[in-house]
Amino acid sequence: MGFVFTGVFWGVVLILIGLGVIINVVFGIRIPIFRTIFALFLIYLGIQMLTGISFWSKSKKSAVFEEKTIEVTTASDKYDVVFGKGEIDLSGIELKDQNVRVDINTVFGGSVIKIDPAIPTKIVASSAFGGAHLPDGNVVAFGQYTYKTENFKNAEKHLLVHASVVFGGMEFVTKQ
Repeated sequence: MGFVFTGVFWGVVLILIGLGVIINVVFGIRIPIFRTIFALFLIYLGIQMLTGISFWSKSKKSAVFEEKTIEVTTASDKYDVVFGKGEIDLSGIELKDQNVRVDINTVFGGSVIKIDPAIPTKIVASSAFGGAHLPDGNVVAFGQYTYKTENFKNAEKHLLVHASVVFGGMEFVTKQ
């Protein structure tokens, strides 16, 4: 949805609003500007979903209206799954000198997150109108739950995963 936050998008919206006001004042023709802009936005989203053509740049860290597999090997970052399906593999993360924090957000989509049980991991999962399935069998539908691997010690370096899911599904699986 990065296109919505660009200067081009808002410039076009402001021009359309200005043209609508001028047409209304000069010619007395009322054009439902906001409904028209909303309809054009929905048409754009529909075309983008059918063709896969997008005006915003594709990120290696997010799956928007697509299915993607992401292998994480570097330090702290943020990953998003929006209106799509994402598989995020955290089993390749190396804990060098410090803790590694990873944020994962799933909105109106589904994601599978793979973790290595040998890596000390703490998962803080929160959900609203969705489901987060954790390796110990617990499911978070509303609220927050914290899961820790057996080898997790707070004083030692570890992987910290902040996961949130809204109107979607998220599943944590251990990779052997």
